[in-house]
Amino acid sequence: MPCKGRQKAVDYEKKLIFVPLMPFNRRVLLESAYLLWMGLLPVISSMALGYFAFSNPAFFIGFTVFQSILFWGLAACIMGLAFCPTTFFAMFTGYIWGFPGLVPLIIAYAFASLLGFGLAKKMGGDTLLDLIKTKFKATKFLENVQASSFAWVFFARLSPVFPFAITNAIMAFVGVPFRQFFIAGTLGMLPRTVLALWTGSQAQTWTRLMEHPGLLRWQDFVSIFMLIISSLGMVYLAKRKA
Repeated sequence: MPCKGRQKAVDYEKKLIFVPLMPFNRRVLLESAYLLWMGLLPVISSMALGYFAFSNPAFFIGFTVFQSILFWGLAACIMGLAFCPTTFFAMFTGYIWGFPGLVPLIIAYAFASLLGFGLAKKMGGDTLLDLIKTKFKATKFLENVQASSFAWVFFARLSPVFPFAITNAIMAFVGVPFRQFFIAGTLGMLPRTVLALWTGSQAQTWTRLMEHPGLLRWQDFVSIFMLIISSLGMVYLAKRKA
């Protein structure tokens, strides 16, 4: 009898543990799938978009004012929803318009950031963060990011390693204040944006650029430099107390 009673108690405790975990697991899956979407979709979709864009550059030249506003509005949505990588879009902008396209590109980037950040805020991310805190003991690290959010966002945007859409989602999940995210993110994106736009503007033909990547070999050094600067900055922030 004692064994049966003990077994019933164990079974009851298992039920109590198991029931709350069901919605928790679904939530983690949803939030993880959102991050996966933001990471993989830009790579896949840019292949299709790029084929049309670089094969038909004349289509984008000669827009009216209304068409230009519509185009850049759609561009902000496409980048914000992770349908196209921002670096790819900057190269395309340079290829079509050169540096005159920098101002509308920056504005489109800003709205894309707001869209991605807002969607991630709606998603929440609390369940995924709780899992990370518990499994990887990252509570202090996440508190550090919140305490130095401006610098973290700036260095994350500066780094050529961190995808645009993933950074939007993670910073929203962590709880970075909107104003700091917007200002620091815009400043951090500028060097990468200018570099990518200049790359596109120097390509007389996209095919020639792909066939002779050595023409822009110096960009590798600039990208490595930005990666080193951003990495050193984040290491310094990680070691500093929140």
